[in-house]
Amino acid sequence: MDLIRILLSRCAALFRSRKLDADLDEELRAHIDLAIEENLGRGMNEQQARTAALRAFGGVTQVRESYRVQRGLPQLEQIGRDLRYAVRQLRKSPGFALTAILTLALGIGAATSVFSVVHAVLLKPFAFREPNRLVVLREVVGESRSERASSPDNYRHFLRLKKAATTLEDAAIFSQKGLSVSPNGDHPRIVGAVTASPNLFPVLGVQPMLGRGFVESDARTGAESVVVLSYEGWQTFFAGDPKVIGQTLRIGGEPTTVIGVLPPGLSFPQIALAPKIAFQDVGDALLFQPLTPTERDLTKDSGSFNYKVIARLKSGATLSQATAELDGLQNAYALTAHLPFHLGIALTPLDKDVASGVSGALWLLLAAVGAVLLIACVNLANLQLARAVNAERETAVRAALGASRGQLVRSRLTESLVLAFAGGAAGIAMAFGGLRLLLALAPSNVPRLDEVTVSVPVLIFSAGLSIAAAIVCGILPALRSLRVAPQAALQANSTRTANTKEGQRTRGLMVAAQVACTVVLLIVTSLALRSFSHLVRQNRGFDASHVTLAQVDLFAQPYGDSSGTMKNAKLNFTDRALAALGQLPGVQSVALTSVAPLTGENWVDNLERPDHPVPPGQEPPINVRFINPDYLPTMQIPLVAGRNIAASDRANPYVALISERTARESFSGEDPVGKKINGLIPDDNHPMTVIGVVADTRINGLKDTAAMVYLPYWSFTPWTLSFLVRSSQPGDALIPEMRRTIWQIDPQVAIPTLRSMDEQVSYSVATDRFQAMVLSAFGAAALLLALLGVYGVLAYSVSLRRQEFGIRIALGSGRSAMIGLVLRQAAYPVLFGTGAGLMMALLTLRWVSGLLYQTPVMDPLAVGGSVLLLLAAATLAAIVPARRAASTDPIRALRLE
Repeated sequence: MDLIRILLSRCAALFRSRKLDADLDEELRAHIDLAIEENLGRGMNEQQARTAALRAFGGVTQVRESYRVQRGLPQLEQIGRDLRYAVRQLRKSPGFALTAILTLALGIGAATSVFSVVHAVLLKPFAFREPNRLVVLREVVGESRSERASSPDNYRHFLRLKKAATTLEDAAIFSQKGLSVSPNGDHPRIVGAVTASPNLFPVLGVQPMLGRGFVESDARTGAESVVVLSYEGWQTFFAGDPKVIGQTLRIGGEPTTVIGVLPPGLSFPQIALAPKIAFQDVGDALLFQPLTPTERDLTKDSGSFNYKVIARLKSGATLSQATAELDGLQNAYALTAHLPFHLGIALTPLDKDVASGVSGALWLLLAAVGAVLLIACVNLANLQLARAVNAERETAVRAALGASRGQLVRSRLTESLVLAFAGGAAGIAMAFGGLRLLLALAPSNVPRLDEVTVSVPVLIFSAGLSIAAAIVCGILPALRSLRVAPQAALQANSTRTANTKEGQRTRGLMVAAQVACTVVLLIVTSLALRSFSHLVRQNRGFDASHVTLAQVDLFAQPYGDSSGTMKNAKLNFTDRALAALGQLPGVQSVALTSVAPLTGENWVDNLERPDHPVPPGQEPPINVRFINPDYLPTMQIPLVAGRNIAASDRANPYVALISERTARESFSGEDPVGKKINGLIPDDNHPMTVIGVVADTRINGLKDTAAMVYLPYWSFTPWTLSFLVRSSQPGDALIPEMRRTIWQIDPQVAIPTLRSMDEQVSYSVATDRFQAMVLSAFGAAALLLALLGVYGVLAYSVSLRRQEFGIRIALGSGRSAMIGLVLRQAAYPVLFGTGAGLMMALLTLRWVSGLLYQTPVMDPLAVGGSVLLLLAAATLAAIVPARRAASTDPIRALRLE
């Protein structure tokens, strides 16, 4: 208790120092006055009495200081004095202070903005119960365990694994897609939806805030259609009406009863069916419906790999244990059931699976902005070191007057801390604007963007950056103060003291460090730009100019199932839409495809030949597309062999076109035209006849050619159609007319995508473009900072060597010789830093190889261009100080002390 009382008393004294000093002075005067009176009573005169009293009392100043130490917190008071001193020193150099604060603010603001995205996307746990136990389960089908063999889940296999596994607490199967919603009788729109087994919410550990979740009876055939809304869906469709339970929402043309609303802050992640199958980008899930398995789902072991599975590991079970157990169960079942292929399991933690497509790019951006901040800090450290050298006489005086080594170091570090605190505060303020810019530039396929904010962990990160920046900027100047010899510093010429070989070496090493980091960042930036250039300029195999894409979803009641009436309704709508779109002004041709171009692999099947069977599980995978005869001319895809699909084939719809890659993989060394392939039409096993070979295209994605099989749309008309209209007008000019034309045929169909194909191409490379743009900005910033570092060090060195330059010029050195002398001084750290940067690049660039497209990590053009750019820019930065040195007036220089 006494310690607490003393501590509280000392803390209170910090805020009452003036009053306590006045009380102390009054008490000291009273003591001295009493002693004077006693001396006067002894017969001394007034002067003798005062002198004797003061001599007997001791040093008044020492008593005051002793009392202040006892009553307060001297260390804290010393820090306060150091802070006031640092602020005064910075006020004397407003240009330096403003430059330092702005540089740190930009660096810390950029790093905070990028880390906000990294934290939300990669580090922040999902808002589910114990999210670290949630895993994504996929099957591995075939002989190989390669990434390509990883596939979606079979419903029958899911039921068996869920029942037999001992390492899983529970598992839920689901699919993600867009559903057509018609609020208030308006035209329908596609919103994100999850159709899942009734136990999805218990697996996630989520309870509805209103109503209830699903029960098993909701998933039975013939059960009433019900839906659970996300919090955002509740606000969107019912404006947050608390009486929403029991109300209906028209989904897919059918009235559906709302039974529950999820709490706010829960965002269901987008999960890809398989690594090469992109998810349908329809936005966050607003609706949840129970999954009712079909007869095929419950009975088929082969095919029907159409679902995703989230599982919760049992407490204490590890990912490797679960993988081993499930892999064993799959292998055993494949043997006992005599399946014609092998089965395996691939488990991935939920957070890693969701972010797998962007994690590498985000870590790269964070490393890049960290390098820029480091370069900025080294630049400021060089400036701080120059200030410390110029202040050596002041430091010597303080040391001579008794300042300890700790006080000298603390004084220098405090100045850096003040700069870092101001820069960090300004950087956090800038981070809010920088984050908005990043989110505006970021592609929409980056998951969890709605959760990106400048949160408490991000602020802690910014505070840590500020402290680290202060240490980097201030440690060398602080250590420099320890090496000052007071007598030598007070006697020596200031410029000679500052321009020692050791000082030159230190400044050179710091410039070399900046150059090395800049070289690595410039090479990374050049590689990203080269990769993006290869991606967008390569031959795609199709022409996207003057083509408009309209995706139409037939999730309305007339098209709802697979009965003959519904099939005819879909076919009739397609025929009418093709004819009507072809009548629009300027239209040259209209194509149809079952999958929108550049949306990833979809409708993946295996190609089987009845005349050439291969071992089960080794059939080459293909992408199936249903098209019309005008698809090839509209997309300007060449026909390599055979003939195109024709309208006359309606009488015999069992014809197919294949791509060159399919011909190579399935008909190696043979002419495929006229050959048979097993049926690929749903619910129809009739073999197909190959009638033509089509040139390879990058129609699924620009990074890979696809193995394709094209079938006529009248053999099977899917529920999702993509119309491609080639016109003499620009691609986006037809958008209003196409929307009006489609809704004139049926106002209840949804049109989730309506854009030009040029825009579709741009959208498909959004992640690569974002990476290239942000890296370019960071690379330019690093180059600018490195040049400022070279210029600053040379300018400072030239100012210190004016006497030397004056003597050289007086002795006959020419202008070109002086310029060469300064340029040689600049060349040593720049060349050394360039070499070190190339060595660092050799060690670190393998990390970014997976983010590049058709670009080696040591691409000669990228590496050579980066080095030449840096050397040229460094030469320009060195020219100004060199010309200044060559213009030195010898008479004025020799008159300087």
